Amino acid sequence: MGRTVPTWRDRIERRAEYWSSFRKTLRSDEREEFDRLLKSVRSRSSACGMLPASDELEPALLAMLVELSSRISKLEGASKGDA
Repeated sequence: MGRTVPTWRDRIERRAEYWSSFRKTLRSDEREEFDRLLKSVRSRSSACGMLPASDELEPALLAMLVELSSRISKLEGASKGDA
């Protein structure tokens, strides 16, 4: 029979496991930020799964960039409201 293609979620969880030694070496505040970025990848799994990439790194990085850009935009909007 045919092979089963791993889902995006399965693939990113394997990648997160691969990154676990990197995560362990981060300071606790950096570890929290890393976890937040990884959570942003998981929350955008539908968009990430739409890219026909053989490697899950590109869609994961794009999801992280969207998260960071969104956070920056919110901070800029908050600072404009304070002015």
